[in-house]
Amino acid sequence: MAILVWGLEWRLALSKKRELALRVLAPLALVFVIATGPLPAVAGVATYAVFFIAFGHFGAALPALRDAESGIALRVARAGVSPASYLMQRVAACSAIALVELLPAALVAAAFLNASTSEILISLAALAVGIWIASLFGVLAAAVSRSRSELVVICGVSLTLLFHMSGVFQSPSAGGLAATLESVAPFRAVHEAFATMVAGEAVGGAAAALVWALALSTVVWLLAPRLTVALERSG
Repeated sequence: MAILVWGLEWRLALSKKRELALRVLAPLALVFVIATGPLPAVAGVATYAVFFIAFGHFGAALPALRDAESGIALRVARAGVSPASYLMQRVAACSAIALVELLPAALVAAAFLNASTSEILISLAALAVGIWIASLFGVLAAAVSRSRSELVVICGVSLTLLFHMSGVFQSPSAGGLAATLESVAPFRAVHEAFATMVAGEAVGGAAAALVWALALSTVVWLLAPRLTVALERSG
């Protein structure tokens, strides 16, 4: 019973072989097109960061809303799984599945950027933490949405602002407000982990990412009863 939701998510993911193949091949195709095209490497790594994080974000948000619409969340609760356990298992499963699906694309991107073994390991670690954060944001976005179309808008706007804050679209001038925001941004580490393969600079933002991961996990855990009620209303 303790890992009911975790096991259910993995069984669903592995049972839909066609969908699973597409979710692996789509990121691979995107990376290949960007890596072999005329887009500058700096712009390419920004695109990778945006796509990988958005992939994890929607990979948690849409299933959460799907469960609310189908009534699965309510049935799981009646089976004895606490709201906090339900949501954290869902985030953990969705994050792990997204990371596995993105792994081939991330490795191909690193290969085209001639990344070293240490750079690859750092980028995968940053990606794992970034997807966890994105998945937590996805559950929160699903809880405040009232339809799938509304969810897409909320996710799109919030992610765009977070990416901008993280310096993905433009490096801020040192000493300004934008630079201060970037230093505490959630997805800076993911972007810089891939950017360092091009520029060779140190990866920043790791501490901020860990703080975000811990803080959001605590928020979701503490607000889990209210969030599950909100998800049921969304459905």
